[in-house]
Amino acid sequence: MGKEGAPSSLPLVPFPHRAEAFSSWLSRLAARYDLRADHLARHAGYPLRGAGELDCYLLPQADRNLAVMTGLSRRSIRAMRCGMPQRRLWVRDHHVWCRECVRDALLEGDEPWERRSWRTGATVTCDRHRQLLEEVCPQCGKTGAGCLFVSEKGRLRALCAVRGGKINLWGKPSAVQLPWGLAVNRTTLRCLNALTTDLNRSLVGQPLRTQWRGVSSDRPLTTIVEELTLIILITINYLPRPQPPLYWMQEQSDWKAAFHYTPAMLPVALAAGILMLASILLSDEQFFEELVFWDPLESQIPNEPLTADNYVVWLHPKVRTWGRQIVTAPFGP
Repeated sequence: MGKEGAPSSLPLVPFPHRAEAFSSWLSRLAARYDLRADHLARHAGYPLRGAGELDCYLLPQADRNLAVMTGLSRRSIRAMRCGMPQRRLWVRDHHVWCRECVRDALLEGDEPWERRSWRTGATVTCDRHRQLLEEVCPQCGKTGAGCLFVSEKGRLRALCAVRGGKINLWGKPSAVQLPWGLAVNRTTLRCLNALTTDLNRSLVGQPLRTQWRGVSSDRPLTTIVEELTLIILITINYLPRPQPPLYWMQEQSDWKAAFHYTPAMLPVALAAGILMLASILLSDEQFFEELVFWDPLESQIPNEPLTADNYVVWLHPKVRTWGRQIVTAPFGP
């Protein structure tokens, strides 16, 4: 410890990438000293359990300590956050990645690192390579085991945390089929990217760039997408049982009432399907009529135009009225 109890400065500090998430940079910093990121976070004064929490919760005093330790400005540290504390349920609890982005970093002599956008459930595709993000380790087939971002010999390495050994990123990822006959094409990708952009902007309190149905000062875009997510999960009878973050639960007077499902809690393919539906239904669906087709009953004959009417008919009877109110609401800011 340095003077007045401040942590001593660190001699080896990797510079954060422009789009890097805080927890990713902290993991790379900790790897330089063969530490875990959460151990280094506690040394800096962060009282949270797990470095991943810090993608939403950055605390002023701990920020100052970390700035002294690393030489980074507090502004640079704050800029790496993925969302505000109240949006914690939108932050993923496991790694996702674009293999081409990771491969490019390795070819440049760098190490694997996570984009801020990958940490949020608002992002399901790579905006650079136009492909779905991956979450399943190509070597062990597991999700959420920490694979591909493993600390070894002072750096993060593209290793399998379960079986050990290097992960082969040179092949093509396994084809992922979206639900309901949806497909990633120029039309759907353009709309999905617009929604992704505005959801990520909403998570950090920035103004939206596009008009979406039902958005108002009382009903942010994130709330509307949360409602659509729940409506769809009820319809397909798929209700996951995520573990709400302990720190978030402690902040709530009634955490069960405050809890809501978000795409961050779902497999990437299902989240992509839900966000694609939302992006089309919350925009002007007349523009997409006869351009976007879907197969709501998954009969492998995706020849039905996606419209608000046939979407509502597909919903579970108990949520149809709720769903219709959302997809026919006037456009907001």
